[in-house]
Amino acid sequence: MDVRLSKTEVLGLEEWQERYARQLLLPEVGREGQELLARMSIAVIGAGGLGSTLLPVLVGAGIGEVLIVDADVVSRSNLPRQTLYTTEDLGEKKALLAARRLKACNPHCTLTTSTERLSPTNAHQLLSGKDLILDATDNEEARRLIDSVARRVGQHWLYTSIDGWCGQVALFPPEGKGYCDLFPEIPSTSEGLEASSAPIPVLSSTPALLGSIAGAEALKHLLGLATPLSDHLLLVDSLRWSFQLLKR
Repeated sequence: MDVRLSKTEVLGLEEWQERYARQLLLPEVGREGQELLARMSIAVIGAGGLGSTLLPVLVGAGIGEVLIVDADVVSRSNLPRQTLYTTEDLGEKKALLAARRLKACNPHCTLTTSTERLSPTNAHQLLSGKDLILDATDNEEARRLIDSVARRVGQHWLYTSIDGWCGQVALFPPEGKGYCDLFPEIPSTSEGLEASSAPIPVLSSTPALLGSIAGAEALKHLLGLATPLSDHLLLVDSLRWSFQLLKR
């Protein structure tokens, strides 16, 4: 199922300057960068814990078009960390709820949703033509599929994962070493179970932290700014406040 919430308002210059005033002050953004963000089209796979932080960051920053892909519905165990949703939303589709809430925050962003699970049959159609693909899933199979499709369509994708107090972030270009080269075997969780089948232990602060880092990296890439994560893996441990950059 696909739903499109199209642009319904056109920003006048005065309103545009007021809305993005703080970003326009940044020398790395300015008017040219803000106009560039408005021309960008991205796909975010997952509207759960990571997506609840990542999506508001990107929509609020003024990304022009955002596709949200998530087949899941809101459950009670989601509520502590998935802050886009409320108790009244239980049983409702996350992608549709997220799009409505985000549209209210920034009506000048075009939001498209897919409530189908990302699969080999729909991934190419959903992800081709995007300026950046963002992984906000907790699914190893989906990450490997994203890696494969991103290489085929010649696009960068941003990997983010969480486990307990820890997380990882990396930006993968369409050429060179990919995710499947970095992780040739399916990784395990901290409890030794396959990541694709085990529930992930997590505190609400972890996806908020990693989602913010991923949001910053996405904006840097879309603005054409250099980032060490294009050839490094960032390891974050929020329990010990350890940050490591590992060369890929």
